[in-house]
Amino acid sequence: MQQVCLLTVVSLFVTSAQCKTPGLQTRITDRALEYATEVALDILSKQVTGQQIPDQHGQSGDVKFDITGMNVKQFTKPSSRVSLIQNVGLSWSTSGTGLAIHGDFKYKYRKGIIKISDHGSFDLKANGINFQVKIEIGMDGTGRPTMKAVGCSCNVGSADIKFHGGAAWIYNLFSGQLENKLKDMVGGGNGLLCKQLNTLIDVNGMKSLQKLPVTVQIAKRFLLDYRFLSKPSFQTKFMETYHKGEVYWNAVPVDAPFAAPPLLKSSDTSRMMYIWLSDYAFNTMSYNALKYNQLQYNVTNKDLPSGVLNTTCPQSTRIGKIIKAIGTKFPNTTVMLYMKSTSMPNMTAQNGSTVVNASGDIVFFAQQPGGKYTYFLTLSATMSTTISLMIQNEKVFAKVLKLPISVTVKDSKIPVSPEGLNFIVKGIVSVFVEPKLNELGAAGFPLPVINSVHFTNTQLTVAKDTLLIATDLKYSG
Repeated sequence: MQQVCLLTVVSLFVTSAQCKTPGLQTRITDRALEYATEVALDILSKQVTGQQIPDQHGQSGDVKFDITGMNVKQFTKPSSRVSLIQNVGLSWSTSGTGLAIHGDFKYKYRKGIIKISDHGSFDLKANGINFQVKIEIGMDGTGRPTMKAVGCSCNVGSADIKFHGGAAWIYNLFSGQLENKLKDMVGGGNGLLCKQLNTLIDVNGMKSLQKLPVTVQIAKRFLLDYRFLSKPSFQTKFMETYHKGEVYWNAVPVDAPFAAPPLLKSSDTSRMMYIWLSDYAFNTMSYNALKYNQLQYNVTNKDLPSGVLNTTCPQSTRIGKIIKAIGTKFPNTTVMLYMKSTSMPNMTAQNGSTVVNASGDIVFFAQQPGGKYTYFLTLSATMSTTISLMIQNEKVFAKVLKLPISVTVKDSKIPVSPEGLNFIVKGIVSVFVEPKLNELGAAGFPLPVINSVHFTNTQLTVAKDTLLIATDLKYSG
């Protein structure tokens, strides 16, 4: 797999000072970076081991030599450190790397009339290898993160070569030059390790960034926008990102006419990652749902327990039996309810509780012969729904805890008793609305992570206008 966990994690969490209040904010701490570098070195070891090294040719005095078929047999994992550089990005340095290289050689020795040629194999052990590379992290013109390797340096402490086959006294004539050649091939800014690191960051790292979901379609109609608002910002113990966190109407992505509220302040760095999700995301989605007529529905018998909307039926749980005026005026037919929101549903998160307030009209029609509908009643409804939230599979899920609904008669062509209104609320509206809300909540609200990074030891806190997710991370690449 051609990517490093460090790059994957870095690609998720990048920010700077912003001119617009974010709908989503993330923080990645030094604990996450330390974990990431450990995984990164495991992956780097797999990439370097087996790496082919270009053939080398040279001459030392009276000896001409050719080194061919070289490849890395072993990579010794070093100690590693990542530090954050303010307004730049990261500095990744290691010490104590070791490499074992195997290859073949042949040489020709000529001095006067003496000519000797031979061939064999060799093993090189390079130890005390240290490298350092800076990773500049930014943002392109589309709000996506960018990264670039800068100033890679690599130093090889020592190299010891052992030849197999041939005459030992001749090896001494060119072994020193060969050791220096191989040290230069491994170390230096253009050596084996820096080339691998530059490729990992500039090529494979950018491929990882392309997998970061900065926009996500929801229900094929809405577009969740996680694009960055600004370039990265880095502190001593963490770095943060600020995202739009807004939901648009997919066909017409225009900003909502209200701003995101301020997010909860926190200085905690005990977990690897923190995500602040504003209720702005839900509220911009409900704004567009209302604007583009998505909050309306025709409720018929197919949406409810069998026959509830029948006007003539001996069962006591039918609308024509409970509200006798309906059965009398519209016998032997069914009722349809046209439900629509009259204002934007508003989500409020505060003090451990999440509530969605909504209001709308419920308009009643009786189906007539020939498929025509006759209007007879309009109710105004309000509800204040308390929901529970949970984090699973890097999504936010919701479930209805309380669904109090109150209705009043707005217009009526028939008399409706309090008992009739109570039946409409409990036997029709609640039976339809609660499963629909739970269905939406079970779909989950996606968070901006890629598939190879997963949450573990996760905690969710509901504060004013904010869902704060504190979590550790696990890489499964």
